[in-house]
Amino acid sequence: MPESSPAGIALYRLDLDLAMEAEAAWPSLTDDERRRAAGFARRADRVRFAATRACTRQLLATRLGCTAAEVPLRTGLHGKPHVDGNVADAPLFNVAHSGCHALVALADARRVLQVGVDIEHCRDDLRVEDVAALAFTEVERRALAAADDVRHAFYACWVGKEAALKAVGVGIAAHLQRIDVHPRAGRRFDVACREPAWAGLRVAGLRVPQGYTAALAWRARTKARQ
Repeated sequence: MPESSPAGIALYRLDLDLAMEAEAAWPSLTDDERRRAAGFARRADRVRFAATRACTRQLLATRLGCTAAEVPLRTGLHGKPHVDGNVADAPLFNVAHSGCHALVALADARRVLQVGVDIEHCRDDLRVEDVAALAFTEVERRALAAADDVRHAFYACWVGKEAALKAVGVGIAAHLQRIDVHPRAGRRFDVACREPAWAGLRVAGLRVPQGYTAALAWRARTKARQ
């Protein structure tokens, strides 16, 4: 966890065996989730979805006092899952997976308004300048061009942007130009939002295995609910 993160956030890393069968996670999933997992053509994608969703359900079930399959998950307007709003003091959560790793962030809704997380496997064959031309703001592209390690700078910026947009729960592709993120020393990020409703959004980098980059984003409540 980054030192700057508020009380009330817990972060878990899941190390995935992509050679396993996705069916190992079936007992913790709903019928609809099993069908969704089975719909992925590649085994690795089936395992990433099924194992991460099962782990998330198990963590939530521990807090809610039910079985994993009984956790009442719903999907928001832009596909972000959440616990049914009728469940009192249900934790906020967000997940991300890439390569052989997944992250699950849980947040106490009495202390945290929003939470988002992202992890990316850093590919050597990615044409970072081409992606940045489409996804980054002009300010971010200038910072990328000036970086000593362009690939590292790209991935640090990318996970920060995606974690932030996942936290506020909007469509990522449609809002990439609405936020600037700038990685700084000590895993800190400077964040500039063009949406007043996102004021107070914070981003920090995470320690993850070599070859990966990750970030956590959150908005803390100005006064914790009792």
